[in-house]
Amino acid sequence: MSFIAAGEILGATARVRTLTLAHHPELADGAYAMVDTYCTDPGCDCRKTMILVHHDHRHVSTINFGWESPKFYARWYGARLDARTLAEMQGPCIDLNSPDLVPPGVMLAFFSTLLDAHYLEHLRSQYTRFRAALATPAGEQRLVKCLGAGGNRQRNQPCPCGSGREFKVCCGRSR
Repeated sequence: MSFIAAGEILGATARVRTLTLAHHPELADGAYAMVDTYCTDPGCDCRKTMILVHHDHRHVSTINFGWESPKFYARWYGARLDARTLAEMQGPCIDLNSPDLVPPGVMLAFFSTLLDAHYLEHLRSQYTRFRAALATPAGEQRLVKCLGAGGNRQRNQPCPCGSGREFKVCCGRSR
């Protein structure tokens, strides 16, 4: 299963939430971009996003966020979930592969302050649009082009976060 930026499939209609911070007690000043990525598995309906957080064009954190109820995720998973797994499925959590270039607890608190009804609706509608676009022939072609024959982004391709930089010097650097 791979996740790709919504913009790779939706094009210019995909919006990236960008905020500029100054004088935050625990985060560096500058621009923070929240890049929504979604699962490319056509059989999956996890209703989750993986948000790549960029600070001044550098991938600093990865947040997983599931917006459905615990009951939904237990049903989707197909088995009883322990409390820790359920907490990682529903709500925000830092991804295991996050570069953690900012303190994880601080990033979760920052994300939680941004998570209002408007942002939640954005994530839900972008997920719905992304899934619908993947089901079209044009969406399938964009997916194949994005993932390439081997299923991995090529180092010299533009980064899916929308920074305009090559993958190898942007999000690919932290891998």
